[in-house]
Amino acid sequence: MDFLAPSEPKVVNELEKPWKVLIVDDDPDVHEVTRIAVSGTKFENRPFRLLHALSAHEAKEILREHDDIAVALVDVVMESDTAGLGLVSWIRDDIGNRFTRLILRTGQPGYAPQTDVIMKFDIDGYAEKAELSRTKLITAIVTALRGYKLVMSLETNRRKLKELNDHFAEIVQQNALSEFAAAVLEHFTSLIDKPVDCLLCGFETLPEYIGADKADIRVLSARGVHEDKVDLPLDVISSTEIRQTVHQCIETQEICSGSDGVALPLVTRNGMSGALFMGTSYANLEESIGTEVVQLFMSNAALGYEKTGLLEHIRNLAYVDRLTGLSTFSGFLEAYYRNTLTASKLLVVHADIQRFRIIVDGIGDEKASGVLKKTGHRLSRTFPDALSIARKEKDEFLILLKGGDDEDIQDVVSRIERAFQEPIRLDDTQLMLRPRLGFAQSSGPADTAELVASQASIALNDVRQNANMSHAVFNPQMQEEAFERLRLASLLTGGEDQTEFSVHYQPIMLARDESIASFEALMRFRNPGGAFLNTARMIDAAETSGQITEIGAWMFRNSFAEFSKMDGVGDHVTLNVNLSPRQVHAKRIYKDIEDAANNASLPLSRLVFEVTEGLFLSNDQVTLDLLHWLRNRGAKVVIDDFGTGYSSLAYLRKLPVDGIKIDRSFIMYMDQDPDALAVVKSIIAVAQALDLNVTAEGVENVAQRQIMQELNCTHLQGYLYSKPLDTADLNNFISKAIGPGVAYG
Repeated sequence: MDFLAPSEPKVVNELEKPWKVLIVDDDPDVHEVTRIAVSGTKFENRPFRLLHALSAHEAKEILREHDDIAVALVDVVMESDTAGLGLVSWIRDDIGNRFTRLILRTGQPGYAPQTDVIMKFDIDGYAEKAELSRTKLITAIVTALRGYKLVMSLETNRRKLKELNDHFAEIVQQNALSEFAAAVLEHFTSLIDKPVDCLLCGFETLPEYIGADKADIRVLSARGVHEDKVDLPLDVISSTEIRQTVHQCIETQEICSGSDGVALPLVTRNGMSGALFMGTSYANLEESIGTEVVQLFMSNAALGYEKTGLLEHIRNLAYVDRLTGLSTFSGFLEAYYRNTLTASKLLVVHADIQRFRIIVDGIGDEKASGVLKKTGHRLSRTFPDALSIARKEKDEFLILLKGGDDEDIQDVVSRIERAFQEPIRLDDTQLMLRPRLGFAQSSGPADTAELVASQASIALNDVRQNANMSHAVFNPQMQEEAFERLRLASLLTGGEDQTEFSVHYQPIMLARDESIASFEALMRFRNPGGAFLNTARMIDAAETSGQITEIGAWMFRNSFAEFSKMDGVGDHVTLNVNLSPRQVHAKRIYKDIEDAANNASLPLSRLVFEVTEGLFLSNDQVTLDLLHWLRNRGAKVVIDDFGTGYSSLAYLRKLPVDGIKIDRSFIMYMDQDPDALAVVKSIIAVAQALDLNVTAEGVENVAQRQIMQELNCTHLQGYLYSKPLDTADLNNFISKAIGPGVAYG
């Protein structure tokens, strides 16, 4: 009455693949008895599946169809006295089956095989049918199954070792970490011979290079459900169990198992720790390919990982900037050449940070490095479409983009401006950065990466020379000018026998009575042939080459000394000296001025320092500190060439200056151009309201002098009085203008 019993769900345990046992006997009763004897028997949780053949011929057909028969019980005497032994010979020799375990049975004792036959055909057992009770039969079969399992394990190991040997060279020869990782998973899953979710995780370079940290462990390669996680941190894997298993494996460098699978360690000698996670149990791996194969594969994989990691480390040293994580210049060049194969036009952007050296002086090297790192990150976010972003050196960056038309260039400028509208924040420091940009475009395959990068650098240098520019696009004229600056700079390095330095002086007169108020010291350069070189171009070359600081120090020493010895000059007369931006930003300028003044016994109260408007554009503290230092010691400061740059009349009251010099371009045409006169009047009116002296440059005729006197300009300078003079001619000028009231023009 089972149908009346309480209904309970029947639990069905899915058994493993059954052991195949072939029964070869011409007596049907033997088949039935054997079936009954082994019914319900299992070995290692695997049942028996009996296959039946009534003749050697039928047995051959079954053996051809099934290549995984574990045991064959073969009757010696069937259709002939030697049919069983013939079948055994066929199994071992003809089809080369060395794995199926053979148990011979006979009902006729006189037909027992000879010992040499048993040895030759690797027969596992022989018994008379009458002797094979159920227990003995099962014992014989189980013993044979153990033998079968052993020989199959050995065969699997042999075959897997052969595969492993074939794959090892392919794994180890990979030079890129991503390719190596993919090869490891490909070959390991091929050894298992069934699909498995798997991951290869580890560091992308030597831990001592990046600092060993869990956050640096990444998914180097993946198969199955995690394929989309390649190149991402391990922490993006959703399974906590997998993450913990992998982390534990890498930390302990031991096999670690979890509910989701097993992690096998990649143990190296250089710290490149990693783990191969397989979504299966270690027991399944042992059964599939054997413990020895697993261990050997992981040893080989570890060697490949160590070698590939070292190559990646070397590559990083060459191609990855350690500070910012961007490319190095070498990496940039490689990216350029790689993309010339697919892109018809390439645009190179060379950028730097204005006033970065001043930033370094202000916040220190360590924080300045943080600024560079954040700048690199901001550029990476701003240009996700960049083919390469590199740090060339110090605060210089290179960006490689497709295109190069005017719209592309303007788009880059706009993106940079937007990106740096927000300050860089570093601890308690906020810095507004102003990048400067130089552009160059490849015009064809013949343009090398070095050439285009050099052209972008030339364009950036043009921006550096012009304070009112934020970007420039390369043109051939820039290169000609750069070559010319280089040629002129070379003239400055040859010593006195190549380029002679001298000082000329141009008088500056008081407007009210035309008496001498000051002399402006001006550098002059003479070549070995005695001809004067263009002063503006020589100064420009000195600025570009970095020699302006040394030349400026020479100017201080010689002009201070000559001025202090001038006869007929009262203590009220001052000396005007020009300061270039590079001089102002040089730390040595304080000492250069003090030493020159002390050696000449010249008080700083008799000195006037002229600076250009562009020097105030960035309003940096280094410039302001120097000007305050000069004024605190009695010197005066005036803005030279006022009106030609970014000057705002409103900001004059905030600057540590004592006067301005109106640029000659306004003075020259004010007696003919009402607009120029209106500008001059406005400048003088504001300067007077701020109690600043005003010097008119370029006064060349009586009409200009008269206008300036009527407008109450304080000082006049120009060819109406004198051109710049050497010391001998200056002494003659002084002797003729020893008192007020001297008429000029």
